[in-house]
Amino acid sequence: MSMTQVSIDKDLAIDLIETKLREIKSQIAEILKKWDQDSVTTMIRLSREGKLPESEMDAISLTNLNDKMVELESLAQDLEE
Repeated sequence: MSMTQVSIDKDLAIDLIETKLREIKSQIAEILKKWDQDSVTTMIRLSREGKLPESEMDAISLTNLNDKMVELESLAQDLEE
């Protein structure tokens, strides 16, 4: 698979990343609220331990969203330097 490179304005790239981060954080907050939890790590741990029945799919989503959030935050930080 080949990758295509495009050039975009740095400010636009930062704005796009920040917009995506807000969306991801909102999705994370919705899942945590649904399960009455305050922390991604706690929610995932409780799900793994079977203490939140039927929460497996949301825990998987949280893991993926959290990984994406960390990746985008790192990218945003690199762009802002």
